[in-house]
Amino acid sequence: MNNIPIVFTFDKRILLGASVAIKSLINSAKNAIYNIHILHSDIELKYQKELTNLIKNTPHSLSFHYIDPEIFKGLSKNKGSWTEIVYYRLIIPEVLQEFDKVIYSDVDVYFRKDLSEIFNLDIENHELMAVRAEKNTKKAIGHKYFKQNSKDYIFWSGFLILNCKKLRQEKFFAKFMDNAKKFKNELQFFDLDLINITCPNILAIPFDYCTLESIYELNDYKNAKEFEFLKEVYSLEEIEKAKNDPAIIHYAGALGKPWRRKKIPHYYKKEIENLPKSLQVYTFRDLRKKFFAKK
Repeated sequence: MNNIPIVFTFDKRILLGASVAIKSLINSAKNAIYNIHILHSDIELKYQKELTNLIKNTPHSLSFHYIDPEIFKGLSKNKGSWTEIVYYRLIIPEVLQEFDKVIYSDVDVYFRKDLSEIFNLDIENHELMAVRAEKNTKKAIGHKYFKQNSKDYIFWSGFLILNCKKLRQEKFFAKFMDNAKKFKNELQFFDLDLINITCPNILAIPFDYCTLESIYELNDYKNAKEFEFLKEVYSLEEIEKAKNDPAIIHYAGALGKPWRRKKIPHYYKKEIENLPKSLQVYTFRDLRKKFFAKK
């Protein structure tokens, strides 16, 4: 078995989505024992206990780490989902000093495969591994171009394998913070922009570890808005592989988060229904978005 540390960062507003992510991670485990770490600023003890119960009677573990949001005071953010929490992934190597390598994942995802194979790839000469989003040019469609990014591609930040040892040794957290201040008025995707600007050596991992829901759900994935830039990065065979056999489904498209829809994907709805009632927590924002949702 593979002992794999994996980190999620979220606040109490995303409790339902995080619960589904954790449950699907556990359900998909075959060769992995996950050491789950949650970095947060406001999750109450009663919910910490409920989340911990999700791994009860399993070989997995779950622990919580409070992060003071004041660490990121003054950095760019928005009034919606992208608060200081988007920067928490950048501090992971400093918080989890006992690990040389960890996985980070967003929580608006659904895991379908064991992560042992991808975790065991050699990362020694890279700061991290990530999924390519699009070509790094001035004509970038879905992301902002920065001339300071010297790489051929812009990488997503929703699923990362972090070389914590290298990131600590080369003091990358300080570099992230310096760039966050330097480019404060230019950042559009915050953590994503910072990772691409700051890390010169990112190792690409397959698209199926960030299969966009639009690619997964549409009968003809070529009709997906994101296909316009994905086709410049991936072959049709690679996209079709991700569509037909995704490791992770990522809900980052126009449909919004699945728990906020009128019609929730059947597999995701089933996961919600199997959660304890105490974790089926809909915020006012969730209900408002659900009410106005088109689908």
